[in-house]
Amino acid sequence: MKRRKDPQLFLFVLIGLVLGVIYVVFDKAAEQRLASGTLIGGFANAHQLIDQSFPILAGGLLGLCLYQLRLTSRLAAAEEAASRAEALRIRLQKIERDQAVWVVIAAVLHELNNPLHALGLLLDEQSKETDAARRADLDARARAQIGKALSRLGALRGLKSLGDPDFQRLRLETFLSPLLEEMTTLGSPHEVHFELESSGSIEAVADPTYLRTILENLLENSLHSLSDQGGTVRVSLAATDSKAVIRIGDDGPGLAPEIAATLFDPLRSTKTHGLGLGLPIARALSRAMRGELSLDADEHFRLELPLGGR
Repeated sequence: MKRRKDPQLFLFVLIGLVLGVIYVVFDKAAEQRLASGTLIGGFANAHQLIDQSFPILAGGLLGLCLYQLRLTSRLAAAEEAASRAEALRIRLQKIERDQAVWVVIAAVLHELNNPLHALGLLLDEQSKETDAARRADLDARARAQIGKALSRLGALRGLKSLGDPDFQRLRLETFLSPLLEEMTTLGSPHEVHFELESSGSIEAVADPTYLRTILENLLENSLHSLSDQGGTVRVSLAATDSKAVIRIGDDGPGLAPEIAATLFDPLRSTKTHGLGLGLPIARALSRAMRGELSLDADEHFRLELPLGGR
């Protein structure tokens, strides 16, 4: 790091040189007068005082200069360390932004697995179905899965290449309602109902793509839990002092303790066609938005996000 020269340094050096010259001139004159015996009285006393005290004063000033040099060197080292730390911080921020983008890409590609798998099952079932009404229902459900897959690809196209999450103030009830309607149209072998409860108009600060990816993953987990029996998926909205809270639960069978303990570990899945990446990615996205995703004691997923409007 290049250090700037201080113009006052030259001024103080010049003052020191002038005082040194004055001392030398005074000392020479005094020595000559002492040799001739004409330096008496106050001048003799002044010469003796200056001649004896100047080396002490010069030594003290030299020590002060050495201390100043050492202090300056330490300050320069501290400034260089701070500069390097700032450069490292900027580099880490860029790495975090890049990682966040790749996490979203991985999430979108992972979520393509669900509609494609469902589409394959529906087409297989449709090929064996002879009832016209049933075939029409299967066709509608297959088209819904195709639309879902296309929406995932659309999310990739709309994703910003690099940078921080696209934080927006989102009204959660307005954001969730159409998503729940989409989930209803996807269909299920058994009847599944969605309930949305809210304690009021709640806004969160979040990236819409990130939030949709998280919610779709949690809602599809509930649909999978109810696939053999049907039931109700309950979504509740609430707010604390600084957080908007979304809780999602269902009537499905409970989780075994060993599964609940490793629920957010990568490559662990209870689905036969699952990759075990959905929940770890959802948690990573929530944390990228300064939030958190966890499982409550009553086996409801709890998504916390920064509260909007505060």
